[in-house]
Amino acid sequence: MPKARRVTRIDTSTPKLDVELRGRALGTVGASESSDVWYQYRSEIVASSNGGRFDPLALSVQLPVVPTPYGHRATLAFFDNLLLESDTRTELAMLERRDPSDVAGLLGRVGAECAGAASLFPTATPRAAPAYRVLSVPEVDALFDERFAHRLTDAMLEGQQVMSGAQRKLVLRRTADGWALPQHGAASTHILKRSSGRYDGLVANELACLHLLATLGLQVPEAWAVGSHGPWPDGTREPRLLAIARFDRAVTGDPTDLSSPITRLHQEDLCQITGRRPTSKYQATQGPTLRELAAMLVRDSANAAEDLSRALTLAVANVALGNGDAHGKNVAMLVDDRGMRRLAPCYDVVSTDIYPAFDPYPFAMKFGHADRPSALQPADLARLAKDFNVGLSFVRDAVARVTDTLDANVDAICAEVEEAIGEATPALARLRALVHARCTRLRVLLRVAGS
Repeated sequence: MPKARRVTRIDTSTPKLDVELRGRALGTVGASESSDVWYQYRSEIVASSNGGRFDPLALSVQLPVVPTPYGHRATLAFFDNLLLESDTRTELAMLERRDPSDVAGLLGRVGAECAGAASLFPTATPRAAPAYRVLSVPEVDALFDERFAHRLTDAMLEGQQVMSGAQRKLVLRRTADGWALPQHGAASTHILKRSSGRYDGLVANELACLHLLATLGLQVPEAWAVGSHGPWPDGTREPRLLAIARFDRAVTGDPTDLSSPITRLHQEDLCQITGRRPTSKYQATQGPTLRELAAMLVRDSANAAEDLSRALTLAVANVALGNGDAHGKNVAMLVDDRGMRRLAPCYDVVSTDIYPAFDPYPFAMKFGHADRPSALQPADLARLAKDFNVGLSFVRDAVARVTDTLDANVDAICAEVEEAIGEATPALARLRALVHARCTRLRVLLRVAGS
């Protein structure tokens, strides 16, 4: 006779965070004496839930609405992915005198405005009314000054905001004359991020990649360079701040009017959807794969055929652009207020392979059998078709369309970006050369595979 499954009892008597979704009280997060975290839905949410996979009240597909609390692993799979990573997380933890692993504690300070429609506030703590502090463009520039790194972290704490990832970011609301810092849970409209001086032309690189994806018919957010172009200490002149419109926010009325209401749209990245922590965002570290992405779209998308085509196009384009950082946190689903899911617009797309430090740089997700550009073989197209559960002709058509389009547009797009930012950059010259070479390589795979 099989042994009965042991049920771990979770003490939910001391919640730390109140969780809201689209402004509605949803549940609570707490931590046990052993520092294990838990999440539990409110009883009225359980009573209102439809219990389905596409329940609009569910915080995550990994956290369907149930009356019992979720334990440490399931809770962190969603909430840890809301926090930033690497040095930026360490800096935040140091300022707050917390351990970087204290997910509940950190989110209690910066979780009021984060990715998607979730907002987190310390339990039983009075809240101030949402507000904005207006900033000029020079003031925004000063917040990102690398000589005073604490300014950016201070602004995050003031705004009670966080955006996941390793890059230095701040979410702001655009105004007619500049920007405003959201406070006390006020919503933002844009992400501003600073490129590291370690990689030249990174802003121009991302702008060009986004514009190139748009030529393929893929959805991309509006983006542009912001602030000073230097000269920087190394003598170069280039923009180092990039503004990107948030696709998980919708403004009613004049988007630059601070009184116009903003609606939060929920989202989940692929790590959250598949139950992985941020440390497992790459396939090489047991992160998501293209096959899992395709299977998830078939299972969850409200228009699986269209989203599969978009995902396949993006996978091929990432190879052609040399984007080796297309990991599980750089793919997401948008969730509407009915619980319906669609693949989100493309974001965080840059050509990593134009930088010597990343050469050779493995793919974040294998392309067929290949784990890096130098390993690409004709058989990888057949494996990719198997991963997406489509015919080989479908993959061949996608590769042909991507290579023809990018090859034909990369020179003009790079020239347009340089004209827009007012600076020529060697990074875009390298991007042109790489895209032409990759497109040629992919066409060779097509010819050999078809012979």
